[in-house]
Amino acid sequence: MNIQKLNSLLFFFILTLFISCGSDDTSDVTDVDDDEETTTECTTDGTVDQSTDTEIETMRAAVVSFRASLSDDLLEDVSTCLDNERFYLWHNTPANDDNRDGITYGELTDAQLTDFKEILQLFLSTQGYQKVYEITELSEGWLSDVSSDTWNPEYYSIDMFGDPETSGSWGFQLDGHHCAINFLVHGDNVSIVPAFLGGEPAADTYNGEDFDIFSDERDLALTLYNSLDDDELSEASTTSTTHSLEVGPADMNGDPDPYIGTYDYSGFATGLKYSDMSETAQANLLLVMQEYVYNMTDNFADVWWTDIMANIDDTYFVWINDEGTTPTATSEFYYRIYNPYLWAEFNTEGSTGANANTIEDYNHIHTITRIPNNPTTDNGGDYGIFAYMINQDGPKTLFEHYAMADHHKASKTHFDYTIKNVM
Repeated sequence: MNIQKLNSLLFFFILTLFISCGSDDTSDVTDVDDDEETTTECTTDGTVDQSTDTEIETMRAAVVSFRASLSDDLLEDVSTCLDNERFYLWHNTPANDDNRDGITYGELTDAQLTDFKEILQLFLSTQGYQKVYEITELSEGWLSDVSSDTWNPEYYSIDMFGDPETSGSWGFQLDGHHCAINFLVHGDNVSIVPAFLGGEPAADTYNGEDFDIFSDERDLALTLYNSLDDDELSEASTTSTTHSLEVGPADMNGDPDPYIGTYDYSGFATGLKYSDMSETAQANLLLVMQEYVYNMTDNFADVWWTDIMANIDDTYFVWINDEGTTPTATSEFYYRIYNPYLWAEFNTEGSTGANANTIEDYNHIHTITRIPNNPTTDNGGDYGIFAYMINQDGPKTLFEHYAMADHHKASKTHFDYTIKNVM
């Protein structure tokens, strides 16, 4: 490890220590009586009757059973309303016991954690669940060996929205470092967006298991890139030098996701259009798109895919890599796909195929999957129709303000490290 990287690493740990020391100060947080919190009732605005779909009923029964296994205190901590601001406060920074809402993996018994992971497998496809497993247990486990106070598989949190016992509208959120997925059931509609999946390291070995979390998103995109002719490449490429996600994780200052509700995606109708691609390139683009959509279990991904294909001619592809270079599996690049029913972004920093024993060989990948919000659709896009019920100027009640106080206090300093500045 060279001196510059060592100094950066030391600075990062000092910063982490400073943050954790300051988080115990609650002098400016107003206390609220516990009884006041429990008297708040959720509105039924926008909710629908329970679905008769057998697959959704299996999902619902599993969530009801999981909730029933929790203690009264954990159930109170994990439960909130569908229109609560907590739905929109996920982010991708390193997690700890204090900077997320809901309950953490570490608060669950082994049996409860197993039950929750089985719920994830009901909503996610085999490939989707494998990515979550590799992010939350293998990559995060690798990092926990570096600093367990900063990174730890036990720090992933669960929030649950609505009441699956009485309503057909309910959901839950898995939120933590490099993994934030929003699951929503609304009648017969099921969605898992926004879904942020990332990794650092994104490829390595932990406890004898090799992982390469985004190999398909990377390799299928490179196949697409290599199938484009010069004119198509010129149309897809931009002069931008940034690889940052355009509509990525929620705001890093503890504010709600800024891309909900009426966020305008129309400015992203740029780049190489699907209808202007060769048939080979079109087929390759569809394979990339399916990799994001089919992280969800097949039956509901099929419904989503039907909407995407009905609007396929309005799909745009953008690619960015360093000028004058040919992108490879071990180089930095970015791409974006915009369809009225699918937003997918990918960026990479650092090489893949990292050595498990050297911190300078970190590799860092971010992806984001969304449905551009469209109030005319049944599910409304990201967060379903409930994205249109949130007061984006702040919490709607004093209860919500105080319920969020600890979150905001603990999240005074947000950061997402990069390979260039940290390791």
